[in-house]
Amino acid sequence: GWGTLVVIWGMAEVKTQKESRSLFRNADVPVPLFPQLPDFETLEPSGVRVTQIELSAGSQPGHAMSFRVYLPKGEADPKSLPCVLVAPAGTNLLSGAGLELLDENTYHDEALPYAEAGMAVVLYSIDGEDPEMADGDEERVEEIRAAYHAFSGAGAGTVNGRNALMFVRSRLPMVDPNRIYSAGHSSAATLSLLLAAHEPLLKGCVAYAPAVDLSEHFADLAPKPEAEFVYPGIQRFVVKSSPLTHADKIRMPVFLFFAEDDTLATLEGSRPFIDALSRMNASVKLRTVPTGGHYESMIEKGIPAGIDWIRSMEQDLPPNRVE
Repeated sequence: GWGTLVVIWGMAEVKTQKESRSLFRNADVPVPLFPQLPDFETLEPSGVRVTQIELSAGSQPGHAMSFRVYLPKGEADPKSLPCVLVAPAGTNLLSGAGLELLDENTYHDEALPYAEAGMAVVLYSIDGEDPEMADGDEERVEEIRAAYHAFSGAGAGTVNGRNALMFVRSRLPMVDPNRIYSAGHSSAATLSLLLAAHEPLLKGCVAYAPAVDLSEHFADLAPKPEAEFVYPGIQRFVVKSSPLTHADKIRMPVFLFFAEDDTLATLEGSRPFIDALSRMNASVKLRTVPTGGHYESMIEKGIPAGIDWIRSMEQDLPPNRVE
């Protein structure tokens, strides 16, 4: 009767809640094969070397992604360099981001500074780039839904981050596999924190102005019936892809950066996450600045402070770093 139905519904609801609070099952997604590195070009005046590779290994999540590799000036001994994994910023947290082609107009500001400081850097794409090129509303909805499907299928980008980590371990012999960090700004900072929860092999995590509570972030969108049509399973997904959900699983050292006048990622709104993280993790460094907003603060103060924090974790950076 009705009682049995209610019990079954209740059990299903508990299972759904438990599932939405568990980590993405990235072990179910195979790691792609990585090609050899192409030739590097040199960026002046820093002398940093850069190259880019595209995977076209198939239709599995994370199997058609791009990596841009930055190496500091000069030759490095095997296993001598730390490495920073960075994703592109500026997504809506329901879709991913590709990498632009490598040319004289390429944007390097969120990756190059680490290489100038003597670290290897891998910038990696996130599945589910939204092409934004549809002709009509109906096509647009299909594109948005397809991007969301790819992004959620790649564990909100954690499959891409895992693949970047495995790429470094298999193709960058100059990197010490025990000294790999994740970093990112805004939506990429959210991914940096999520990746830290999923990949305990990382040595540390840097997050500049992350969105940390996605249920709150999408409070106006997620409960709407039309949202479910475009983003199937969105209410579960925004819990599962939220750093707040997995704060207890981030056990490595973390550097958090916020500007007090940032209206997009507010320090006040991030407090519950910072408190939850700090309860479980003794190595949380919070750095705030009074001004600079969401973007300028990260470029001018955040990344230099993040580099200093990584250096404080690394007592042995190579001597050829650029000061």
